[in-house]
Amino acid sequence: MTSLATLVWTFLRLSFLCVGGGLSAIPEMQRQVVTIHRWLTAREFVDGYALSQITPGPAMLVTTFIGYRVSGVLGALLATAAMFLPTSFLTWIIAHRWDRLRGRPWPAAIERALPPIAIGLMIAGVYTVGRSAVTDLPTALLAVAALIVLARRWLPTVVVVLAAGILSWLVSAMIPR
Repeated sequence: MTSLATLVWTFLRLSFLCVGGGLSAIPEMQRQVVTIHRWLTAREFVDGYALSQITPGPAMLVTTFIGYRVSGVLGALLATAAMFLPTSFLTWIIAHRWDRLRGRPWPAAIERALPPIAIGLMIAGVYTVGRSAVTDLPTALLAVAALIVLARRWLPTVVVVLAAGILSWLVSAMIPR
């Protein structure tokens, strides 16, 4: 029961870091899940995040994976609800009142402050995932190749992710560790 309560409390807090998208919560999520609670290894976290990126739906479905690893189906349901319900409710409340508040100085200040905060949090998320995923020369080369292909828009993202996964699997099968 304690692990379920800890799981829910952890994702309730993390849900409010999703400024500009779920990627902004990734650095703190990884710290909580890997370093503090030791629910997953760094590799499992990156793999779970990668899988959540190729599934339909929100990117933060990694919370479902983490919850499942901690406490099975109940953990998956509770972690997902804790991650999505608070911010959904907050967004709903603000959206219904924002037009009335728009003319005041503090909402304008919030509108100006949130984009740089969101960008900074997302950059931290990219850095965190990259630092955990790029562990040696083959993964560095694969990351650079994927970045070039995605930046040039030569292939759809899902094709690049699947190809990178297959290449990574093939390389790991050929190189003994």
